[in-house]
Amino acid sequence: MSWIPIVLGPGEGEKLLFKTGLMTFKASSAMTGDQFMIAETELPPGVSVPPHSHPEAEVFYILRGVFEFLVGDMEQPHVCTEGAIVCVPPYVMHSFQNCLDSSGKILGMMLPGGGSGLEGFFRQIGVPVRPGDEQPNMNQPADQLLQDIAQRRLSIS
Repeated sequence: MSWIPIVLGPGEGEKLLFKTGLMTFKASSAMTGDQFMIAETELPPGVSVPPHSHPEAEVFYILRGVFEFLVGDMEQPHVCTEGAIVCVPPYVMHSFQNCLDSSGKILGMMLPGGGSGLEGFFRQIGVPVRPGDEQPNMNQPADQLLQDIAQRRLSIS
């Protein structure tokens, strides 16, 4: 598979709603010949991603908000604000949480890409948000987001 040139403006890209946020693919694995994936993810207030690890390396760049990351040493929190970067090597345990009462936004990159890895997992559990669909309110609590996902799944089937 070949790598294609990619030029996307603000808000553009394939959108996917999943249990911890709204992901906008800026460069999917399919676009990069499975070399990497880049996505902008907006996370609701207080939402957390539980401790996990995977074979892909992950890079997080904080675009908006305050996030607490645990990486490797799961007892040592790192508070990260706009402009901070967190690099997680493959197979290293990590988790993070939006610390504010409003949504936050992260630009994430996974290396390597590949539809059978973490990107494939997001696509499997997520619900597409197509152009023209009502955009979810990302300032709502995460449990409301789960209800929104369930309703979108019903409308797809």
